[in-house]
Amino acid sequence: MKNRFRLYRRPKGGVFYGHDYLTGKQESLGTRDRAEAVTLLNARNESVRQPQLNLQIAKAYLAGTDSAVLRALRCFQ
Repeated sequence: MKNRFRLYRRPKGGVFYGHDYLTGKQESLGTRDRAEAVTLLNARNESVRQPQLNLQIAKAYLAGTDSAVLRALRCFQ
């Protein structure tokens, strides 16, 4: 499967951007660090591939940081 987002860096400013192949939109990743930009872009590509898995991962992160959030999530189920 082809990645939906592609990483590039503009010459002026040195900030990394992500290009969406589907919509053609370009969005700043807000970093000059290549490793951080690659991590952000990989997260976006994974969210397109496996949206349900990412929801479970997000719930796990929230549960680890705030128990009130976990109680609120249980109320909606």
